[in-house]
Amino acid sequence: MIFLKKGPHRDLDEAQIKKIQHDHLNNISRLANAGKLLVAGPFGNDEELSGIFIMDCKDSLEAVNLVKADPAVTAGWLRFEVIPWWTMKNCVFK
Repeated sequence: MIFLKKGPHRDLDEAQIKKIQHDHLNNISRLANAGKLLVAGPFGNDEELSGIFIMDCKDSLEAVNLVKADPAVTAGWLRFEVIPWWTMKNCVFK
């Protein structure tokens, strides 16, 4: 489970933010199509905690490497925290 948080570089102009968001959403689609991302979405508030990814990875290192490459993370718009989480197969997602 990945918690997305506001990153250190929040002083970007509107065009930069729009580009980052576009690339971030494309990356979400790519990871979902690859079967690595099961759930993604923002939280409905303006707090430090911005959103969540629930990923299907062999281990936390794979998840870290995938999220580190996200354009919003590389731009510093977002940062993340990984919390290993397991569920019984087919219990939540089919």
